[in-house]
Amino acid sequence: MLERELIQNHGVHNVTVDGEVIGFQFLLRMPNYRGVWGSLIDGVDVAVGDLSWTREVPRWSLQGRDYSIQELRSSVTEVRWQLDELATITVPHPGGLPAGVHDLAVDIAIHAPYIPAEFQPSVFHSERKVTILA
Repeated sequence: MLERELIQNHGVHNVTVDGEVIGFQFLLRMPNYRGVWGSLIDGVDVAVGDLSWTREVPRWSLQGRDYSIQELRSSVTEVRWQLDELATITVPHPGGLPAGVHDLAVDIAIHAPYIPAEFQPSVFHSERKVTILA
Protein backbone atom coordinates (compact mmCIF):
# COMPACT_ATOMS: atom_id res chain seq x y z
CA MET A 1 0.00 0.00 0.00
CA LEU A 2 1.24 3.50 -0.82
CA GLU A 3 1.80 5.96 1.99
CA ARG A 4 0.34 9.45 1.68
CA GLU A 5 3.77 11.13 1.79
CA LEU A 6 5.78 11.30 -1.45
CA ILE A 7 8.86 9.91 0.30
CA GLN A 8 7.87 6.47 1.52
CA ASN A 9 8.92 5.48 5.05
CA HIS A 10 9.92 1.96 4.01
CA GLY A 11 12.62 1.14 1.47
CA VAL A 12 15.31 3.55 2.70
CA HIS A 13 18.66 1.78 2.84
CA ASN A 14 22.27 1.78 1.69
CA VAL A 15 23.08 -0.08 -1.54
CA THR A 16 25.88 -2.64 -1.61
CA VAL A 17 27.39 -3.95 -4.86
CA ASP A 18 30.19 -6.56 -4.76
CA GLY A 19 30.69 -5.92 -1.05
CA GLU A 20 31.06 -2.15 -1.46
CA VAL A 21 28.47 0.41 -0.32
CA ILE A 22 27.95 2.60 -3.41
CA GLY A 23 25.07 4.82 -2.29
CA PHE A 24 21.57 4.77 -0.88
CA GLN A 25 18.03 4.16 -2.09
CA PHE A 26 14.55 5.35 -1.22
CA LEU A 27 11.06 5.04 -2.67
CA LEU A 28 8.91 7.81 -4.13
CA ARG A 29 5.18 7.88 -4.78
CA MET A 30 3.94 9.52 -8.00
CA PRO A 31 3.18 13.14 -7.03
CA ASN A 32 0.82 13.85 -9.93
CA TYR A 33 -2.87 12.99 -10.14
CA ARG A 34 -2.10 10.50 -12.92
CA GLY A 35 0.89 8.54 -14.18
CA VAL A 36 3.37 10.03 -16.67
CA TRP A 37 5.55 8.76 -19.50
CA GLY A 38 9.22 8.46 -18.64
CA SER A 39 10.07 11.18 -21.16
CA LEU A 40 8.08 13.68 -19.03
CA ILE A 41 10.13 13.01 -15.89
CA ASP A 42 12.80 15.71 -15.51
CA GLY A 43 14.57 14.21 -12.50
CA VAL A 44 14.71 14.56 -8.76
CA ASP A 45 16.93 16.87 -6.71
CA VAL A 46 17.92 15.13 -3.46
CA ALA A 47 19.23 16.58 -0.20
CA VAL A 48 20.22 14.77 2.98
CA GLY A 49 21.36 17.16 5.68
CA ASP A 50 24.22 19.23 4.19
CA LEU A 51 24.66 16.90 1.18
CA SER A 52 22.84 17.45 -2.10
CA TRP A 53 22.60 15.94 -5.59
CA THR A 54 21.16 17.63 -8.67
CA ARG A 55 18.38 16.01 -10.67
CA GLU A 56 20.87 14.67 -13.23
CA VAL A 57 22.59 12.37 -10.69
CA PRO A 58 20.08 9.90 -9.16
CA ARG A 59 19.10 6.77 -11.06
CA TRP A 60 15.47 5.67 -11.38
CA SER A 61 14.02 2.17 -11.23
CA LEU A 62 10.56 1.84 -12.78
CA GLN A 63 8.76 -1.34 -13.78
CA GLY A 64 11.77 -3.40 -12.71
CA ARG A 65 14.28 -1.57 -14.93
CA ASP A 66 17.02 0.89 -14.04
CA TYR A 67 17.35 4.24 -15.89
CA SER A 68 19.48 7.36 -15.86
CA ILE A 69 17.51 10.58 -16.26
CA GLN A 70 18.86 10.87 -19.82
CA GLU A 71 17.46 7.42 -20.64
CA LEU A 72 14.07 8.37 -19.19
CA ARG A 73 13.97 11.64 -21.14
CA SER A 74 14.61 9.79 -24.40
CA SER A 75 12.27 6.87 -23.65
CA VAL A 76 9.18 8.49 -25.29
CA THR A 77 6.63 5.70 -24.67
CA GLU A 78 8.81 2.76 -23.59
CA VAL A 79 8.38 3.41 -19.85
CA ARG A 80 5.66 4.93 -17.71
CA TRP A 81 5.56 5.87 -14.02
CA GLN A 82 2.13 4.62 -13.03
CA LEU A 83 0.02 6.35 -10.40
CA ASP A 84 0.13 3.31 -8.11
CA GLU A 85 3.80 2.48 -8.72
CA LEU A 86 6.70 3.35 -6.45
CA ALA A 87 9.86 4.64 -8.10
CA THR A 88 13.10 3.45 -6.56
CA ILE A 89 15.65 6.27 -6.49
CA THR A 90 19.33 5.34 -6.18
CA VAL A 91 21.75 8.10 -5.20
CA PRO A 92 25.45 7.37 -5.71
CA HIS A 93 27.35 8.21 -2.53
CA PRO A 94 30.42 6.06 -1.75
CA GLY A 95 30.07 4.60 1.73
CA GLY A 96 26.34 5.39 1.82
CA LEU A 97 24.68 7.20 4.68
CA PRO A 98 25.59 6.50 8.30
CA ALA A 99 23.10 4.56 10.41
CA GLY A 100 20.58 6.82 12.11
CA VAL A 101 17.89 9.37 11.39
CA HIS A 102 18.35 11.75 8.44
CA ASP A 103 16.41 14.68 6.98
CA LEU A 104 15.66 13.71 3.36
CA ALA A 105 14.28 16.32 0.97
CA VAL A 106 13.34 15.90 -2.70
CA ASP A 107 12.16 18.11 -5.54
CA ILE A 108 10.56 15.95 -8.23
CA ALA A 109 10.37 17.68 -11.62
CA ILE A 110 7.69 16.54 -14.07
CA HIS A 111 6.51 18.02 -17.36
CA ALA A 112 2.81 18.15 -18.24
CA PRO A 113 2.16 18.09 -21.99
CA TYR A 114 -0.83 20.43 -21.70
CA ILE A 115 0.97 23.26 -19.85
CA PRO A 116 2.95 25.87 -21.85
CA ALA A 117 6.71 25.22 -21.92
CA GLU A 118 7.58 28.50 -20.15
CA PHE A 119 5.78 27.21 -17.02
CA GLN A 120 7.54 23.82 -17.01
CA PRO A 121 8.50 21.67 -15.23
CA SER A 122 6.15 21.31 -12.28
CA VAL A 123 8.22 20.72 -9.15
CA PHE A 124 6.84 18.70 -6.25
CA HIS A 125 8.70 19.22 -2.96
CA SER A 126 8.70 16.81 -0.04
CA GLU A 127 10.71 16.40 3.16
CA ARG A 128 10.76 13.56 5.61
CA LYS A 129 12.85 12.09 8.41
CA VAL A 130 14.13 8.68 7.34
CA THR A 131 16.11 6.01 9.16
CA ILE A 132 19.10 4.07 7.88
CA LEU A 133 19.63 0.85 9.82
CA ALA A 134 23.12 -0.52 10.44
